[in-house]
Amino acid sequence: MRTMFLFVAVAVISCLFISCGPKEPDMTALKKTVDDFNAASKQSMMGGDMQKVLAFYDDNAMEMPPNMPAVKGKDAIKAFYEQMMKSEMKMTAVDFTTVDLQASGTIAHEIGTYDMSMSAGKMGEMKDKGKFITLWKEQADGTWKVTAETWNTDMPMPAMEKSKSKAVTKHKMMNKKGSTSKKVATKKAPAKKKATKKSSTTKK
Repeated sequence: MRTMFLFVAVAVISCLFISCGPKEPDMTALKKTVDDFNAASKQSMMGGDMQKVLAFYDDNAMEMPPNMPAVKGKDAIKAFYEQMMKSEMKMTAVDFTTVDLQASGTIAHEIGTYDMSMSAGKMGEMKDKGKFITLWKEQADGTWKVTAETWNTDMPMPAMEKSKSKAVTKHKMMNKKGSTSKKVATKKAPAKKKATKKSSTTKK
């Protein structure tokens, strides 16, 4: 009788732990949401529907662009993108690639790369490529929303390129100067020997 009681108790506790544990996320549904979000982002960046991409963000979502403070809240994110669209920079091609997508319970993260081309007014055509990470959270209704995202470029900073170019030019000039100095010294050497010979003859 006691053995039967213990068996039932263990079975009940096991069932409680199983039912209370985190459910496995539907990766197929999550993958579709991520793909739809990336497609909407592409359309938005190229001048499409802003409202469509905003629908994927949580009300308290956070954008963390490089070289500037974080943008907090859906309304602030909307203003951020609208300001970008008013600039002379116009996207001509955008591509997002998901490299990794993982989820546990109600939290998921996507790691990916981007590749884009843009027209920058007087600066002409420009290209950029880099990587990003997006955090997702499952809502009470089963949908997934973006809670945070950040990205940065793989391209070197223009200032670094300029400094590198100056350093190479300076190095070449120094090498050229050193080479010229050696040539001058070589030409002067025979003249010095000639003067010494003349001095010796005078002494005689």
